[in-house]
Amino acid sequence: MKKLVLGFSAIALLSLASCKKDYNCECTYQNTGNTTIKEDKPINNATLKDAKNTCDDYETSGAFTRTCTLL
Repeated sequence: MKKLVLGFSAIALLSLASCKKDYNCECTYQNTGNTTIKEDKPINNATLKDAKNTCDDYETSGAFTRTCTLL
């Protein structure tokens, strides 16, 4: 019985932990000379949701539009 309780406790603890890992955000835009530029922006030790939000924050519009994709 003690092993069963310990096993369930371990599973419960692991299910509460969020999975954090490293992601890469790739952004593309065109400069004034119409040259397409790609930038890689690493996002370290983040959950998928946080990485998506950070990558979305890198996008810009205005004088030039930068589009970013989470890889």
